[in-house]
Amino acid sequence: MAFLGIFGNYDKPGPGVNKDEPQKAAPVRFFEIFLRKFTKLVQLNLIFAIPATVAVALMVLIYLFPTHFMLQLPMADGVLQLDAWAMYAVPFPLVLLSPFLAGLTFVTRNFAREEHAFVWSDFWASVKNNWKLFLLNGIVCYLAYVILSFSILYYYTRSASEGIFYIPLGLCLVLSVLFVFAQYYLPVMFVTFDLKFRQAYKNAFIFSLAGLFRNLLLTVLFGGLLFVIIMYVPIMGLTLLIALFLYLFLVFALISFLINFTVYPLIDRFLIQPYQKKLEEEKSGGEKPEVKEEFSGLFAPDSIEEEEEDEDKFVYVNGKLVHKSELKEDDK
Repeated sequence: MAFLGIFGNYDKPGPGVNKDEPQKAAPVRFFEIFLRKFTKLVQLNLIFAIPATVAVALMVLIYLFPTHFMLQLPMADGVLQLDAWAMYAVPFPLVLLSPFLAGLTFVTRNFAREEHAFVWSDFWASVKNNWKLFLLNGIVCYLAYVILSFSILYYYTRSASEGIFYIPLGLCLVLSVLFVFAQYYLPVMFVTFDLKFRQAYKNAFIFSLAGLFRNLLLTVLFGGLLFVIIMYVPIMGLTLLIALFLYLFLVFALISFLINFTVYPLIDRFLIQPYQKKLEEEKSGGEKPEVKEEFSGLFAPDSIEEEEEDEDKFVYVNGKLVHKSELKEDDK
């Protein structure tokens, strides 16, 4: 299985990174890590391409279904006719793909923070440990897509004749953008923190605004890449070959690595570092200094009646913040 190093050497960690070295500029670090981890990113992409191919095959089968439901929305100068089956039924298999994003995110998150990851074993272990959260998020994303896309189309067609509909149209567009931005943060929070689903979403929407520049940068990069593929690749006459190569060897791992490299420093700054400082102060027995957190309440309990007992505190174990009480239950 060690053919060309694609599926081999999982048990051999790399040399690591000296923590005392001064940190380089983000673009420099990105390309250094990308080149250093390139073969592992290819391995990761090939693994993720397996369930992705199954999902694509299901989407094709659904699209080939003989009966398509057409959606007609009246406009001022006619009727807007859309293939509702292609828009809403065909993408549904992507929900089944969402649990595998856990493995993709875990490995690329470790690469982004310059830590080692066993590509094969860590991928499947993360899928096993986090599939419920990712599946639930996949369902939420699908429902949000159905509701928001239909609402945007409906308000767009109505706004041509009644200007008042520009208001809900604008609100739906803003909500859609914020929802997309939140998705940059949710996967990495799912594999890093022991948070309730609604708490993770709350934090993600906070970051969708707090990390606005990062989010816009990612969106512009992905939009530019998509534009280049659509506009220029067909001219080269190699559309299928290039698309297949990227699909199999790079695109999924690269996108996940780029997202996690961009957003993880913000998560580390406002979630992990402040909490670790509090834990260190409590362990030392000294007075708790005032920790200035821009996002107060990110780790706050949902109710002020919850007790702050020692076993309910978070500890950083194997790349994930978990409750001490859970660790005690595992030891029994």
